[in-house]
Amino acid sequence: MNKCHNYKPKPKKRNASQGWQKQRSALLTFQPRQHGIIRRSSPTEEFKISPLFVSRVIAAAMAIRFIIITLIWFAVFITLLCNNEVPISSREGYCDQCPNDWICYRNNCYQFFNENKNWKQSQASCLSQNSTLLKIYSKEDQDFFKLVKSYHWIGLFQTQANGSWQWEDGSTLSPNHLTLVEMQNGSCAVYGSSFKAYTEDCSALNTYICMKKAVLGLH
Repeated sequence: MNKCHNYKPKPKKRNASQGWQKQRSALLTFQPRQHGIIRRSSPTEEFKISPLFVSRVIAAAMAIRFIIITLIWFAVFITLLCNNEVPISSREGYCDQCPNDWICYRNNCYQFFNENKNWKQSQASCLSQNSTLLKIYSKEDQDFFKLVKSYHWIGLFQTQANGSWQWEDGSTLSPNHLTLVEMQNGSCAVYGSSFKAYTEDCSALNTYICMKKAVLGLH
């Protein structure tokens, strides 16, 4: 009887190996959720510029810059041409021997007049300044007028005697120097674009170009 009353159950001994296995399994099961982490890419990875695209942008920018510069220089040249101030150098070095406001080129002095006159009036205006209307001596002379777009009276006219074309100094027109295009029934000529002269009614109103030889020791 006393033995039954004083009986105390013995505590169960914990198996050390089993406890360690539970802790190990718990550590193994607690792993960070790699798939739940949001990885942000760098700006260079999000937006990558193709080298081909960059080269095309640079080429386009350079082309636009070239066009703008060309247009600016062309506008400046046309403005100076209209104002009779085209700074063209003479190959022979006679540019300092022309009157003020005249343009020197290849030992000749030129003046562009923007006022409209008929052929006779233009001729008289040039004579009053000791000059003549423009005469084309060679193809090389036309390089000076390659940017001329409007029509100007020149010293070329048709004789009444035989209908031939000659210059004011009496020399005949050479097709090797200038091409004459018959546009209408006219006995005078204007100089236009494309290195050509065009027939014109002498009573028509046009601008004109005067020329004279450079004089040695003018200044």
